[in-house]
Amino acid sequence: MNYEDFYTLTTDFQPYYDQLVSELADREKDGPKTYARTLDAPESMPGEARAVLDQVPAAAADGFCEFGSPMPPLLEGCTVVDLGCGTGRDAFLAALLVGSSGRVIGVDPDADKLAVAQAAAEGFANVEFVNSVPERVEALADGVADVVISNCTFNLSPDKAAYIREVNRLLKDNGEWYFTDVFSDRRIPQDLAQTPAQRADRLAGAMYVGDFRRLVQAGGFNDPRYLMYAPTPVSSTEQESYGDVVFATLTIRAMKSEWSEDVCESYGETVAYDGSLPDYPDFFLFEHAIKFPTGKECTVCGNVTTVAKYSRYAKVFTVVGDRSHHVGDTHHTFDVLFGLNAE
Repeated sequence: MNYEDFYTLTTDFQPYYDQLVSELADREKDGPKTYARTLDAPESMPGEARAVLDQVPAAAADGFCEFGSPMPPLLEGCTVVDLGCGTGRDAFLAALLVGSSGRVIGVDPDADKLAVAQAAAEGFANVEFVNSVPERVEALADGVADVVISNCTFNLSPDKAAYIREVNRLLKDNGEWYFTDVFSDRRIPQDLAQTPAQRADRLAGAMYVGDFRRLVQAGGFNDPRYLMYAPTPVSSTEQESYGDVVFATLTIRAMKSEWSEDVCESYGETVAYDGSLPDYPDFFLFEHAIKFPTGKECTVCGNVTTVAKYSRYAKVFTVVGDRSHHVGDTHHTFDVLFGLNAE
């Protein structure tokens, strides 16, 4: 079986989500966060968002299913689309961060949860909600968003390739998909992931992280970056069902840019971060193991300068150099293949 087909349960989206909504409602009887897959920890939500959390309408916050929040820096003035927004907690957080010059559009297939969000939206002139499946948001035009966020909804999708294509369609050039979700260290056995009832546990639809890289690159995002990770809360009973599968909750940045490449190519460019992001005064978090110290000129690959020069993050970077001089891939594949550095 083609790896992409492994993650396509159905292309008849609304009936699938109708059943999924029913299954989720059964699981959430003891509270919407009963099956949360993000930890209630300081690092699960950026400080900038946590600082305004008490301004989110109570009904939206109380009815939301997750603790953490995938909210990237520099949202002021942006148009943000929140896929799978539920009762709208993250959509309202984003609305507070984008300000009066920005706009937030929450999208969800669950009409009842969306009604909660819409009722709570009084006083938020910059937020609106659309009842739609995330794989096909017909109400929204191409290139409407500077940023697309999603919070543990990608794993629920019955057609992950379609979900990725829709994110790509919604984003402007040099836009960002910034999201948190559950991933696995291997493919979930198919017999555990074939129905909405199984996927409602927010584990059965988790992608093997290697397949995600392949699928997201095929969908137009060449260089996904993994910023934060934490063990996914899994009960002992659930773990028994999945055997040796290891789950992790990852926060991922994927940029849509014609300047990005599928491997790290060197052009001899450097970047320097100015330290002006509120949550990152000492470094810019490019990936969990890659941090650019404030004020230090760092030699980087072209995929870093894609972010530092062409996206909204250009506001906080100085870039030296251009792509007129190609040095080769940063992993020195040619040297390794042909033993050019062998003694």
